[in-house]
Amino acid sequence: MGPKKSAGKKGAAPENGGEMDADAKAKMYMLTCQSLQVQLAERTEDASKAMAEKRELKVRVAQIQKDFEEEQEQTFEMRQDMTRQYKGMQEELLSRINKLEETIQDLNDMLAEADVKHEKVLKEKNAIIQLKDEEISELKSKMDDMSEEFGEMLRETLEKMRERIEISSGNFDGPDMPIQQRMEELKHQD
Repeated sequence: MGPKKSAGKKGAAPENGGEMDADAKAKMYMLTCQSLQVQLAERTEDASKAMAEKRELKVRVAQIQKDFEEEQEQTFEMRQDMTRQYKGMQEELLSRINKLEETIQDLNDMLAEADVKHEKVLKEKNAIIQLKDEEISELKSKMDDMSEEFGEMLRETLEKMRERIEISSGNFDGPDMPIQQRMEELKHQD
């Protein structure tokens, strides 16, 4: 900026605050203009630098925003993929659980059916065993009866044979000689 104008004396020198002549004014205006041009150039350069930095910051902000959006999109896609996988695994596990529960129910039904059949077979077996035991008892009883009858018949037969032998032997030797003595005699003779 130029020097201050003072409302001083008219004849005073321009250095002392007097009035300047036209050349001095022109020179002063010229210097002021150059000074303003330098300032303008500096400010223009500063403004250009600021604009360049602003553009650079905008580019960086845009890049950061783009990176952020890409990261957000990747995160969203990963989350969707993980959710899809989770749901798929959950459905698969539920399916397996349902199949296993059906298998368990089928096996329980088969076990219950086998238990019923086993009980039925046991009852039938026990009934057959009881019938066979009764049949064996009856047969034993019949055998005992038949054995007694046979024993009785055998005794009767032996008794009758003894009587006949005694009668027959009495005809050969005499009335008092038993058959055993007679056999003993026959043995000694040989």
